[in-house]
Amino acid sequence: MKHIRKMIVAVLVSAAVIILVYNFTSNSEGEFVKADATINTSLTKLTVINNEDLAGTTNTHRFDIRAGFGYVKVSFKNTGSKHFAFTINEGSTSGTAIMSGSVPPDGKEHTYYNDKALSTGWYYVNTSSAQGMSGTLDVSLETNAN
Repeated sequence: MKHIRKMIVAVLVSAAVIILVYNFTSNSEGEFVKADATINTSLTKLTVINNEDLAGTTNTHRFDIRAGFGYVKVSFKNTGSKHFAFTINEGSTSGTAIMSGSVPPDGKEHTYYNDKALSTGWYYVNTSSAQGMSGTLDVSLETNAN
C-alpha cells in the first residue's frame, strides 16, 4: 500500500510539472516555444491575452513584452451595467502606470494603444469597479505604432 501511495504522489507531481512547463513555455495559441527561440521577424502582431473574462470587482492579468514588440493594443468589452477603470503597470501591479482609462458599459469594444515603444518585461492589466464587472479583455503586441 505504501508503494502505491508513492507512485500516486509521483504521478501527481509529474502532472503538475508538465502543466507548469506547458503554461510557461507556450504561446497564446498553445504552441510550445523554446526559451531561447528567436521570434519570427515576419510577425507584426502577437496576441498575449485573448478573450479573458472580467468579473467581480478587481482583476489582474499579466503579460510579457518580448523584444521587438513594444507597442501594446488593449481592447475591452464591458457587458456590465457600470463603468470600470483600468491601468496597465510596468513590472508589478503597483509599478509605473503606462496607460489608464475608463470603459463605458455599452457592450462595444473599446481599444487603447500606447504611443511609444515600451521596454521588454512583465506588465499587468488591472481592472476595477465598485459594482462588479462583466466583460472581456484582449491584449496584443505590435512591432509598430500603427
